[in-house]
Amino acid sequence: MAIRRPPSPITSPQFTVLGPGTELHRVHRTAFRPAEFNRGIGGQTRFAPFSDSAGAPVPSLYASATLRAAIHETILHDIPASAAIKTVRLNEVHERTHSVLRTNRDLRLVELRSVTLGKWGISRRVLITSGPAMYGETVLWAAAIHRDTPDAHGLVWTSNQCDPDNARLFFGDRVDESDFTTVRSRDGAADKSFLKDVSDEARLRGIVLTI
Repeated sequence: MAIRRPPSPITSPQFTVLGPGTELHRVHRTAFRPAEFNRGIGGQTRFAPFSDSAGAPVPSLYASATLRAAIHETILHDIPASAAIKTVRLNEVHERTHSVLRTNRDLRLVELRSVTLGKWGISRRVLITSGPAMYGETVLWAAAIHRDTPDAHGLVWTSNQCDPDNARLFFGDRVDESDFTTVRSRDGAADKSFLKDVSDEARLRGIVLTI
């Protein structure tokens, strides 16, 4: 399946505005600070990394509306529903931290919902539910929205793994670490409550945590 390239320019986006005090859940590698942006470390994801129109890398920060969505969009993300045996190694929990962030100002996110995507000629199924093999093409949409919507601070969409909760991506050249306050963090290697939360969510999808 090929994914069509985004139109140029991207026009008439719809926005969600996150006001100050909005709480976000982030499950991230413990090597990162709670609100530290990723400058391209690691593999390709659906909407990052990408570069701006001048070729400069745009840092990114993924977060979710709920802890459940953050777990399913990270630790449990790459487990196919059709897999006969579904397992995740415990190290995937031990190497991560759950952080709760709170926004310090208004942040405008472009909605990747069916109505807007249909206007741009692509379906939510294609853009949001396509597999990792398509990430080199889906990321072009994030780059195009960033290029053509200079007042956008990021993207919001319905989590593919944990609907109807929202997933979000913030653009690190327009949003700074200081735009978030860390409410709390739980280290997956030390805090058993985080491991229990992951185990509970994995069980719902028939996924087993293994050594």
